[in-house]
Amino acid sequence: MRVLEFGDRRLHLDATAVRQPHLQRFIDRISIDGVPTPVRYQMRIVEGEQAELLVDEQTGSVSLVVPSMTTVSPTVLEIAILQAGARCLALLGAADGRVLLHGSAVTGTNDGRAVAVLDGGLGQGKTSLALGLAKTGFVLLVDEFTFATCDREEIVVGPAPRLPWHVRGDMAPHLVPERPDVRLLFPDQLASVGTAKTTARLALIVVPDSGIPAGKLEQVDPAQVGVLLTSAVTDHVAKLIDPSLDHVSIFSDPSQVRFASGSPLLSCRAQLCTPPRTVLDRLSRVLTFRVGIGSPADIASSVEAVKHVAELL
Repeated sequence: MRVLEFGDRRLHLDATAVRQPHLQRFIDRISIDGVPTPVRYQMRIVEGEQAELLVDEQTGSVSLVVPSMTTVSPTVLEIAILQAGARCLALLGAADGRVLLHGSAVTGTNDGRAVAVLDGGLGQGKTSLALGLAKTGFVLLVDEFTFATCDREEIVVGPAPRLPWHVRGDMAPHLVPERPDVRLLFPDQLASVGTAKTTARLALIVVPDSGIPAGKLEQVDPAQVGVLLTSAVTDHVAKLIDPSLDHVSIFSDPSQVRFASGSPLLSCRAQLCTPPRTVLDRLSRVLTFRVGIGSPADIASSVEAVKHVAELL
């Protein structure tokens, strides 16, 4: 049994029907071979002519149909598995006190505090900023799929040390010059970067913003944090039910993403995409800054600004 882990969130992967060697290798790399405790949710991956995703909320199971490499690139297929796994896990376990945030996270060395770089509706610079921080001494926690426990006094972020980081092509020469042509890089392929394997308390949130000068920090009024981070809380589910919102997807139409009953997930958009007020309230208690993000060459100044405020915590 292969198991995909996002902190303490676990998904059983049944990929026995997959015949594409590169996908078999990818699945083996991102998952572990079983766990000592039962896994509640599962995803079966099969190959077919057209991409399809079926979600059965009653059984906690998902069926993902992936097309062949003749129609979709290997990297897109790999990203599709990560997206389906994380997003469906968030959807099926919505009542478990955890939320899937759109963003990346790093932690300081041995201090147990996380810095989350979250989406503020602009959709740029999150992974790049987090990777830049890791290059200066922070430790990788998770990229893109940040599961956080928000039902406690402190927000706790779960690690995903086996999952790759998605590096933008224009950022690669500045962040990973040793691997400029690879878009998905595993932590052990990133030179001089550490990887965290335990949870960390969320102490700082930064939101990249191209509307302010690169490297400039602006603290967000706590009363406005919930509004700013609404997209970070809802973005993954919104893109799951409406693939047209996603810039990388194997789906071309919302009808390809359905409940087991046959109705598209999009039919429940209002219900699924309403952020829990409790989550936004909890996030509002975390120190939050906008950070100016400019061209790829400006990433160092943005990293230094965030590093400076993080070291003052």
